[in-house]
Amino acid sequence: MIEMKNQRRFVLILVLVLLVVIFALQNSQPVVVNALMAHFQWPLIIVIVGSLLLGALITLLLSASSIAAARKTTARLQEEVNRLRNQPKKAKQVIETPADEDK
Repeated sequence: MIEMKNQRRFVLILVLVLLVVIFALQNSQPVVVNALMAHFQWPLIIVIVGSLLLGALITLLLSASSIAAARKTTARLQEEVNRLRNQPKKAKQVIETPADEDK
């Protein structure tokens, strides 16, 4: 079963690589890029891929702080779970609700 999954993944990667190569060959004409008072002439595929990578980098940098905050929260909650597991009576008190006390 795992071998079939690996074969499908390999075929999918080959198809994607083929599509990228075809896309690159169709977009090889040079284009002028104006950036910060400078002029560059690069193949269109380089501009497209460069823009894609720059966008991915910006997204990664912007999401890094939320990822770090989520990890910090997870670590804090895991410490709380471990502390409560080591103190069964205290855990029972925390779990009990006021509705349980009224009965």
